[in-house]
Amino acid sequence: MSTSTIEALASAWARIAEEAEFPADYEGTATPQAHRASEAIQEQIRERIVATNDMRLFSLLHLLSQASLRMEQALWPEDYERMTREVEEA
Repeated sequence: MSTSTIEALASAWARIAEEAEFPADYEGTATPQAHRASEAIQEQIRERIVATNDMRLFSLLHLLSQASLRMEQALWPEDYERMTREVEEA
């Protein structure tokens, strides 16, 4: 992967993150704002995949979904544990 490809990705991500109001100072700590922004970005990616049947974004969607799930576990552990129990009981 060339440096220009990474630079293009970084530039595109900066625009996407800004539009979704992803915290500019995000350093990996789960926050409600980061979670909301991540969910908004995922929704845009899902819509793009459905509209175009272009699966190239699917791996990115998967990564963001995993990050969002981890944020949910950190931010709302009681809700996550309750949902896990309900799924196991079903």
